[in-house]
Amino acid sequence: MIGAADLRAIAAQYGGKLTGRECVIPTPGHSPRDRGTAIRLAPGAPDGVLVACYNGGKAEALAVKDMLRRDGFLPPRDAIRARELTQAERDAIHRAEAERERVKAEQHAKAAEEARQRLAGARPADPGHTYLARKRIAPEGLWQAGKWLLVPMIDPDGVLWNVQSIPPEEGAPKLFHKGGRTKGLLWRVGKAVDRLVIGEGVATVAAVRRATGLPVVAAMTAGNLPDIAEAIQAKRPDLTLIIAADDDEPGHRAARLASLRTGALIALPGGTWNG
Repeated sequence: MIGAADLRAIAAQYGGKLTGRECVIPTPGHSPRDRGTAIRLAPGAPDGVLVACYNGGKAEALAVKDMLRRDGFLPPRDAIRARELTQAERDAIHRAEAERERVKAEQHAKAAEEARQRLAGARPADPGHTYLARKRIAPEGLWQAGKWLLVPMIDPDGVLWNVQSIPPEEGAPKLFHKGGRTKGLLWRVGKAVDRLVIGEGVATVAAVRRATGLPVVAAMTAGNLPDIAEAIQAKRPDLTLIIAADDDEPGHRAARLASLRTGALIALPGGTWNG
């Protein structure tokens, strides 16, 4: 039966953290910083654990269990006898979900206020900033605090929730505000009239804007891209959407899903295709 030592090992394996009788880890397919899955010890449950995905649903929870089986933390599926969760176990999951959502909402609200304060004290980005020069992109829509570039992250209604900070050093990680919301947020530049380009990162879409003059939106993560495209289409069904896909497997996968949901065109380096 899985125990506290296993939870510590699970947290270490997947970049999570241990809190009491549960650990939280990133949900597969989401940002490594988005610890949206809770794994709680439950001796009466079939696997000895209850899994709740706060940025997903039953399918994601089952995928987490499959991942734990694959890596040897849980016994093979045929080694246990399946049974329905008891009402007490379902209630425990619901209580844990509600509490986590409450805490997350408080963290998001605090981070949004701090992001607003940080932007209020920033200045428009210097066109000669090292990152902009290296990427050969304009400072349009960007701000600067000290050496850091600041990317305002808003929801489709224009409400600011977070800021991405970009350091000048090549290869240094970009940072989101601690505890801040990332899901469903975007950065945008330009007024959309008939066409809009949606991509993953700021540098990608800023390069598109430099080359084409078209209005652009950055979804900030590959996982966000399909949801952002769908949200924009719901608000502006008149727009022709073009997905500027990153040239890697996660980028292609996100672009295909966005295209399936919205009918958007997909643009890849070297050509355009409709997924």
